[in-house]
Amino acid sequence: KIIILGSSSVGKTCILQKAFENEFNQNSLSTIGIDFKTKYFKFDEDKVKVNYIDTAGQEKFRAISVNYLKGTDGAVLVFDITKKETFELIGNWLDDIRENNKMSIGKMLLGNKADLEEEREVSKEEGEKLAELLQCKYYETSAKTGQNINEALDEIAKLTYTIWKKANENRNSIRISAADICCWIFKLFFRLVLSISSLCLLLLFCS
Repeated sequence: KIIILGSSSVGKTCILQKAFENEFNQNSLSTIGIDFKTKYFKFDEDKVKVNYIDTAGQEKFRAISVNYLKGTDGAVLVFDITKKETFELIGNWLDDIRENNKMSIGKMLLGNKADLEEEREVSKEEGEKLAELLQCKYYETSAKTGQNINEALDEIAKLTYTIWKKANENRNSIRISAADICCWIFKLFFRLVLSISSLCLLLLFCS
């Protein structure tokens, strides 16, 4: 599961519409609650189903959005390059991630509405600097032209899969180690029993 987070009207719904339906509706209604889009990928030899979760940015729906953070494998943080306040609020969404998801998840930062260059309030350098602090990739996107939309969503899916697979391998490694320890304890116990039995027989013979 990959959740799309950001303030209201930054273009989260339009990004998914462009990616999945190749459509752009400038007057798209704000998401109420959540919505899903699903895409299948093949990574290595695994067929992976990825759910992109479109969330409402309005404060009154924040509790619903935050609830879907639990168990999420990845997050796309979106701001509007023409509205500085949406960029400044990215930190609030990050706090929500930290408070509601204890796992290490894949993250990506998107500066949307790159087609409105003349109205820009957030420089590309500011976006790149924030992404560097977050240790994630930064894309400037446009739901209107399609700029970097598919590339970004495909890359966060690949990153999320990589993190998920590594976590599973670590868990399997721990299970194997636990099994090895149990086997070693059993062998040690068996040898101890044999030693005690031998000692008892020796004492009995000597007496």
